[in-house]
Amino acid sequence: SLQKYFPNALPSKATHLRTKAVLEEEFGFTPENTLLGSSFCPDEINHHGRDLPTVMRNYYGKIFPMGGIGGAPYVGETGFAAFSSHVADNGD
Repeated sequence: SLQKYFPNALPSKATHLRTKAVLEEEFGFTPENTLLGSSFCPDEINHHGRDLPTVMRNYYGKIFPMGGIGGAPYVGETGFAAFSSHVADNGD
């Protein structure tokens, strides 16, 4: 279980709700104006209905996977250019 191996860790839903509150209240990010770029590790642990990438994708509607280990994207200059080309005008 999460708490057994990572004491005091927050579950995915709680993490999403906290980040969503900050992004919406302080910066105006919404599902309508935001393309979520993720650099979650592509490990099999991140492909379940309750994992953070899935919870966030379900809220924001789509996700641009940028690969990553430890949260750092590894798509390089070309990947960031591809990501940027998908962001809508006046989008976040």
